Amino acid sequence: MRMGFTAMVLASMGVLPIMAQMQQPAAVLEITRESIKEGRSAAHEKVESEWAAALRKANFPQTYVGLDAISGPSVAWFIEPAPSFAKTEEWQKIGNKEPLKSTIAMLDARDGELRTGSTSLWAVYSKELSYKPEKFDAAKIRYVSAGVYRVKLGHDEDFTSAAKKIFEAYDRGNVDLCLLGYQVVAGAPAGTYILFNVMQSMKPMDEAPARSQALRDAMGAEEFSRLMRSSGDVFTSMETTLLRVNPMMSYATKEMIDADPGFWKPKVAAPKPAAPAATEKKGAQ
Repeated sequence: MRMGFTAMVLASMGVLPIMAQMQQPAAVLEITRESIKEGRSAAHEKVESEWAAALRKANFPQTYVGLDAISGPSVAWFIEPAPSFAKTEEWQKIGNKEPLKSTIAMLDARDGELRTGSTSLWAVYSKELSYKPEKFDAAKIRYVSAGVYRVKLGHDEDFTSAAKKIFEAYDRGNVDLCLLGYQVVAGAPAGTYILFNVMQSMKPMDEAPARSQALRDAMGAEEFSRLMRSSGDVFTSMETTLLRVNPMMSYATKEMIDADPGFWKPKVAAPKPAAPAATEKKGAQ
């Protein structure tokens, strides 16, 4: 996970861009996806909360947002935003200093017992593949629909052109949406893009059919059908994952916490004391 140990994709294309360091899309994202063993989600969340607490105690400069997949396999995503690759390198050097280095190594070992595998991606922000990024508000994001698009070699311009047409139609149809687009530059096949549909609730999922109809009406039925048919010539695959922000697994910025402390600093119930062991009455026959 995080800090170079190291979640997105179309809907994920963004996420948790999502996300943590600033109120605008980060220039660079480090995305870690961890596959969690069946029945170990609660234990994994506990270790991740300790990980975040250790970084908070050390006042580590790079923050991140943790998300649980609520569709597909049991996977956790961690999205670490940064202003540049150079800044990420600076942060990694800080993480390699003691005592934080040993603490993280211990937590990574415990975390590894709960995973079946993990993968890391690096992605850069694409303004051309983003829609209304000015609506992005990291503190209010609760769900992310992450879509991963893999474009055929030589068809990147076709993808960008199609996105432009769709976004222009969204504008004409007054579609209320915030999409953050990222191009993966390491950790995935060439031509991989991630679009993050960042949401404050799951309500936008109910509005998908209406958005699709608004897009068709704004583009015109013929142009819409032509664009949909051409997708087979542009993409090798498309995959969407629905994710839920998990504040227990996040190392959020102070600004995000102050904006909604009830969400980003959830109260954890103290464990109940164990019941006293039953004692056998002496003298009773």
